[in-house]
Amino acid sequence: MSSRISPELTDAQWRSIEPMFHEIRVDPRRRGRPAHNPRLVFAGILWVLATGSVWSKMPECYPDFRTCHRRFKVWFEAGLVHRAMERLHGEEGLLLCEAISARMRPWSAPVGRRPRFPVASTLRWPLVRPFVER
Repeated sequence: MSSRISPELTDAQWRSIEPMFHEIRVDPRRRGRPAHNPRLVFAGILWVLATGSVWSKMPECYPDFRTCHRRFKVWFEAGLVHRAMERLHGEEGLLLCEAISARMRPWSAPVGRRPRFPVASTLRWPLVRPFVER
């Protein structure tokens, strides 16, 4: 992608955007695994954005790529990635977000073409039909 955007997140950069990521609160009533550190997750997101690589090729120093991608989608839709990239990299960060946004547009079949498999509107894979024993 861009050679000027570094895939590394410095302490000063994180301090400048850290207040944006405080929507994740520790709730004692919450069950399941503890949430990953937002700094590590955002660093993984920044690595993918800066290198242009696929999510599954993320280095092991970051959280699991599925965690980073899931959090990226939530933060991107909320505008958090746009604000953070603008604060970190200015106009170049916003242009990168626009390029990513164009790649994230949902796919739609050409007019008049019927899908081969029934697909739910929110899913990208065919629906699984329950097995009926005869």
